[in-house]
Amino acid sequence: KESPQEPFKRAVAGTMRAMAKTPKLEVSFAPERPSLIMGEDGAKARLPEPARKITQKEAAITRGCADSLALRLACHNDAAHRRLSPTSMEARAAFDAIEQARVESIGSRRMSGVAANIAAMLDDRYQRGKFDVIERREDAPLEDALALIARQRLTGLPPPPHAKKIVDLWQGFIEERASADLDRLSNAIEDQQDFARIVRHLLASLDMSGPEQNRDD
Repeated sequence: KESPQEPFKRAVAGTMRAMAKTPKLEVSFAPERPSLIMGEDGAKARLPEPARKITQKEAAITRGCADSLALRLACHNDAAHRRLSPTSMEARAAFDAIEQARVESIGSRRMSGVAANIAAMLDDRYQRGKFDVIERREDAPLEDALALIARQRLTGLPPPPHAKKIVDLWQGFIEERASADLDRLSNAIEDQQDFARIVRHLLASLDMSGPEQNRDD
C-alpha cells in the first residue's frame, strides 16, 4: 500500500517536469535542502520530503521549491550566467540572487498559483532564518535585499512578511543609488543577457563591482 504522500509527490513531480519542459527530469524527495544538479545523464532535482499529513501551507512551500527549480531549468542559461557573472564574491552573490529572482518572477507573472507558491517558499525560508528579528542593516544580507527588491519591481508583489525587515533596512540605500537600473529590469526580464548587463550596472552603482565588470554595458 502506497504512503499518503505519494499522490501529492507524483503531482508535484509531474507539474515540475512540465514547467521545466524537461520530461526526463529525475525528481526525488528527501529530508534535505532542495537542490538541482545538472549532469551528463540529465537534470536531477531534490525536494523536501513532505509530511504524512501535509498541511496546505506545507504543500504550498513544497510546490514553491519545485516551481523555483523548474523555472531555473526553463528560463536560465548557465553558460551565459557564468560568462557575465562579476568576479568579486560580494557582487557575484548579489548577481546570483537577482538572477534567481528573475526566473521566479517570470513564473509568478504568468501564473498566480506559482506566485503564491513561491511567496510561501520565500516566507518559510526567511522565517526559518529568523530574518524578521534583525534590527541592524549590517546583519541583513544585501544580496537578499537586492533580490527581494528586484522581485518587487518585476512582479509588483510585496516582500513576504518574514522578509520585510530586510527590505526596510536596505531599500532607501538601494533606491537612492540604483532606482533607474531597477526600473529597467522589468522590460528585460525575458532576456537573460540584457537583464544581466543591467544588474551589473546596478551593482556598480552600489559600488559592489569594479569598472571592469561593465565592459559589455
